Amino acid sequence: MSHVAQMLRVAAAEPVEPPLDGPVVRVRARFGKTWAAPGTGFFIADWLSSVVTARHVVGLAGGAAPSEVSVKVLSGGRWIELETVAIAFPSGGVAADDVAVVRVNARCTSALRMATLDAPVAAQIWGYPLGNEAPRPPVVVPARARPADARVLLDRQGRIGMSGGPVVALVGEGPPVAVVGIYLGPGPSGGGRAQALAAPSVLASMEAAMACA
Repeated sequence: MSHVAQMLRVAAAEPVEPPLDGPVVRVRARFGKTWAAPGTGFFIADWLSSVVTARHVVGLAGGAAPSEVSVKVLSGGRWIELETVAIAFPSGGVAADDVAVVRVNARCTSALRMATLDAPVAAQIWGYPLGNEAPRPPVVVPARARPADARVLLDRQGRIGMSGGPVVALVGEGPPVAVVGIYLGPGPSGGGRAQALAAPSVLASMEAAMACA
C-alpha cells in the first residue's frame, strides 16, 4: 500500500501536553492560498501525537496533500491550536481508503480505542458541524451501525463538518470508548457511511506519518 506522506514543518519546540476537554478536534486544510471547509478528527489511546480524520477533509480528490493543516483542541473551555508537523494518507485517487493521519507536536491523552465491528450495534457520530465555531463539546448524532466489508453503514447521517469524526459503538457499561469507524458522510441508501477504523490503511497511514515527522 502506497501513501502520500508529507512533512509540513520541523517542530519548533518540545511537544506540548494540553489537558483536553475531549478527544475530538477541529481540522482544516489549506491548499495554496485557499482554506478548505473544516472537518473533524480525533485522538486514540496509544497514538498520543496523531489525529485520525477522513482523507477528503485534508486531501484533494486527486491525492494532492495540503500546504498547511490546522488542528484545534478544546482545553479548559477554549480552543487551542496545535502545531502540525506531518500528514499521511493512502494514494490512489478517489479509489483509495478515505483515511488520513495528521501528526502534531503534542502529546494528547484519549480514552478512545480502536474496535472492530462484527455485528449491528447502537452507535454515535461525534463531530463539529460547519458553523459550530464556539468552544463547546462536539455534537453527538445517534445512529445504528452495521459492518459492510471495509466500511460501516449507518442508518442516520451526521451533519456537514462532522466528516472525519469518530463513530463510537455503545457497548458495555460506562462512557463509550470503542471507535469502530471514521465518519465519511452520506451513504448510498440515505443513511451515513464510515471507514472501518480497523482497516489496514489506518495503521499504515499512522506509520507513514510517524516516519516523515
